[in-house]
Amino acid sequence: MSLSPPRKFRMIVPNLTISGPLESENVAFLKFTGCRKIVTVGGGFIAPEVVAQVKTNQMEASHYSFTPFDKSDEVEVSIRRVFNYVISNLKSGSRIHIAGDISLVDVATLIGCFRKTLEWNVGTAIAEALDISDNVEVVDVINVISNFDARDWIRKINYEEFS
Repeated sequence: MSLSPPRKFRMIVPNLTISGPLESENVAFLKFTGCRKIVTVGGGFIAPEVVAQVKTNQMEASHYSFTPFDKSDEVEVSIRRVFNYVISNLKSGSRIHIAGDISLVDVATLIGCFRKTLEWNVGTAIAEALDISDNVEVVDVINVISNFDARDWIRKINYEEFS
């Protein structure tokens, strides 16, 4: 069996990985890594042939609408929705994979905000997000991460829980 990681695959914490859009051949790789739950965000919809592979491999897939360029209150609500699902599953020991659109701006923004919840320096969180997104939509990514209020989340999680 040939294993093929998704485009721009990256580990964020031991049980959380990210990538660009998924293709059929990526599902076996994700399963091999122990992942059983896939979250797609924004434009990261998965094609019918990928859905078939996910079902064949007895994995779950969920989609969350998320665009970092919406009105700021809508962005915050979207981030909270994704975080509620991802963090509750991480705390229960699940391995989660988040797939986004081709630019990864959506995923990069989420990860920048996630890093703030882990009390990373804002500049470092932004730098990682810009690296993930190949510096696409720089101003929007910086604004969302800078304005994200992580205080409620900091009390709920810590890095050691995900290590």
